[in-house]
Amino acid sequence: MTYSAVTLTALAIAGCNPDDPTKIGTSSNQCNEAGSSQGGSPSTSGTGANNGTGGDGGSGGDPQPTILDQRELSYGEALRTASLKLVGNVPTLAEMESLRTAPDQEAKYAELIDAMMNDVRFKRRLIDFWRNEFRTGGTAFFDTAANYAAKVTFEGRPYSDLFVGTTNTCPTFNGTDFVDGSCTNADPTAGLLTNPGLQAQYFGALGFRRVRFYQEVFACRKQPAEFSDTPIPMGAGDYTAPWPFESIAGAANGGRIDFLDTSSAICANCHATANHRGPLFGYFDGAGQQQASIQVNTPVIGNPTSEFGDWLPPGGTTAYKFEQPAANLLEYGQRMALDEEVQACAVARVWNFAMSRGDIVNDAANVPTEVIAPLVTDFKTSNGNLRATVRQVFLHPDFVRF
Repeated sequence: MTYSAVTLTALAIAGCNPDDPTKIGTSSNQCNEAGSSQGGSPSTSGTGANNGTGGDGGSGGDPQPTILDQRELSYGEALRTASLKLVGNVPTLAEMESLRTAPDQEAKYAELIDAMMNDVRFKRRLIDFWRNEFRTGGTAFFDTAANYAAKVTFEGRPYSDLFVGTTNTCPTFNGTDFVDGSCTNADPTAGLLTNPGLQAQYFGALGFRRVRFYQEVFACRKQPAEFSDTPIPMGAGDYTAPWPFESIAGAANGGRIDFLDTSSAICANCHATANHRGPLFGYFDGAGQQQASIQVNTPVIGNPTSEFGDWLPPGGTTAYKFEQPAANLLEYGQRMALDEEVQACAVARVWNFAMSRGDIVNDAANVPTEVIAPLVTDFKTSNGNLRATVRQVFLHPDFVRF
C-alpha cells in the first residue's frame, strides 16, 4: 500500500508498453487505447464509492483495466496494517477470529477500528505521528508541541486549535493521559505558532527557519508560498509573487540584504511572502522565549541583530499572505486556520501515514487532489475534526483492498 490508487494508474499509463505488468491482457494496441481519450492525453483515475480507486478510460468508453482492479477486499489484512499504525502492535488472535467469523465483516472491522482509536496506545501513536511531522521530541520541553497536537486530535477538537489555542497549549503525557499545561512564553499565545520547543528547535537568521517550518509542515509545500496569476518578466526570470515587487526590503529601500536582486535569481519570489511573515517569529530567542525586542540575527558582516527594515521597507506590515494582514501570531493563526491549502494538507498527511508513504515535502510523496477530495470536504464540514479523518482513512475502500 505504498502508492495511492490514482498514482499507480498514472504511473501505469506514463510507462505504457505492450508488456506493462500493470495492464491486464497483452493487446499490442493497449497503450494507444489508454491514452486515446480526451484528445490523446492520458486517462485519469476515478474513485468508486464501493470499490476504491479504479481505472477510468475517460468519457465514452469502458474503464481501462489496471492492476488496481485485481485487488481483493481483505479486512483481515487491513486490520493487521491498521493495528500496527493505530496502536503499534498486531491485533490479538481473538480480534482476528472475531473478524473472520463475523457475519458482517465490514461492520466488525469498523468496530475494531473504533476500539483501537479509544485505546491508550492510540494516544501514544498520535504523539509519535506528530513528533515525526515536527521532527522534534526527546525531552519534555520539545515534546509539548507533539503532545498538544496529539491531544487536539485525540479529543476530536477543531484543527484550528493548533493555531489559535490560547490555554493549555503545552500539555505533558504521563503514559496514560494528557495532563494540561500552559506555555507562558508568548503574548498572545497562538497554539503551536508560539510553542517554545518549536521556536527553539527552528531558531535561525531572520526567523526564516521558523517561517519555512510552519509553511512546509502545515501547507505541505515548499516556498514560494504564493503565486500570482500574472508573472512579470524581470531580470533573470519571472517575478511570480502576488505582492508588489518593492513591498519587501532591498538595497533600493534600505535593507541590509538585497531581497530585490534579480541578477541570477528572483529572490523576491520566495521572500515576498516570507519577509512579511518573518518579523512575527523574530522576537523569540534561542530558548523559544518571546522577548520585547527582536532576537534573531541578519547574516551580514558582524551578524547583527535583525531590524524590521531587514525584512520590510518603512510602512510595511506583517501578514500571513497577500491582502491577509496579521499583526501578531494569533491573527496569523486565524488566517492559517481558514487556508484551504492548510486544511487539505492535514488530510494528506493522515493519508500518507495510513498508506505508509513518505513525507509530502521532503520525499515528494504528493497525494493527488482527486484521491482525497471527498475526505477534505468531510474534514471541512466536521469543523476540522482530524480524528474523524483518521477513522475515515482507515475505513477507506483503498485501505481495505490489496
